[in-house]
Amino acid sequence: MSNKQLKKTMEDLNIKIFDLIKYIDPSETGKYMKFLVKEFRKKHNKEGYTNYTPVLNDQNYLDKIRKKCKNELEDRVVEYIMDVLSDTNVTNLQVFDELIRTNKIKETDIQKYDSFEDIEKVIVEYEENNHEDNIHEYEEIYRDDRWYIVKPLSYYTAKIYGTATKWCTSSRDTPKQFYEYSKDGILLYIMDRATNNKWAVHWAIFEGGKEEMSWWDAKDRRVDSIQVDIPFGIMNEIKNYLHKEESPNIKYFSENSLINLKKLLKLEKKSTEIRQYENLLQDTIGEGLDLAPEDVFPTWVTTPTEFKVDELINKTLEYNYTLEVINKGGIPQ
Repeated sequence: MSNKQLKKTMEDLNIKIFDLIKYIDPSETGKYMKFLVKEFRKKHNKEGYTNYTPVLNDQNYLDKIRKKCKNELEDRVVEYIMDVLSDTNVTNLQVFDELIRTNKIKETDIQKYDSFEDIEKVIVEYEENNHEDNIHEYEEIYRDDRWYIVKPLSYYTAKIYGTATKWCTSSRDTPKQFYEYSKDGILLYIMDRATNNKWAVHWAIFEGGKEEMSWWDAKDRRVDSIQVDIPFGIMNEIKNYLHKEESPNIKYFSENSLINLKKLLKLEKKSTEIRQYENLLQDTIGEGLDLAPEDVFPTWVTTPTEFKVDELINKTLEYNYTLEVINKGGIPQ
């Protein structure tokens, strides 16, 4: 079935903005429509799409999709669609397509896959067998016939145990959040193998003291611990471990995991500097800016008062310090 034929069978998705504006017209005759359409056209960005494009990242799958939008209206609709499908599923579909185009997987017919979960399983299987940076490291906290609790100590492990969740620490789009949570506290994954339900818990550690504890369901929604459907005995195992453990996950990273973190920090430092210059130039010169590589570090800039120069400097120093500690064989605290 062609896309044109498919579109004809999906009348419920062929939504027209004009028809939606009709809902706002309080009259029964549509006498306000001309006025409403005129005002709507004035207030939304019909052309140019200048509000977000300059700061979107070409290396991010979701940003690549949003860059295709012609105006802010399209962007908001596409953002809603991605939210319904979930960012994780949309990203996995981009990865899946790359694997197909590069002949990395056997079954290339999308009609043979029943769900996004099937697509994710194929990606995980490929990663298990082929990724050069695969480091399957973790600490097993508890295991019985039904429950399994682990402390992920590598990004690869976080992705494997985070399959079929929307956790940012298991995202295939970027490992940044996994390393940040690992550096900032204790991260555990709890899996109910009877129901396939999963939860994540993180207890932040700051200057040697434990601070905020947060629980997350498989949809990456923050929940109160009393809402987590875990038996009392299993919850006690989790809490006892969390109270006894004094160090963040990153303290237990292997040398290879730290090497992967080092690679990320180098890329992140470059990316952060570029994005901050993009924001600065956008504020200074105006919107609609699309930077070429040679424009990333200009020889002059006029710093607006709201631009946080100290924050930029501190962030850069933080990256440099972390890299220096790793190079010396230490562990970032």
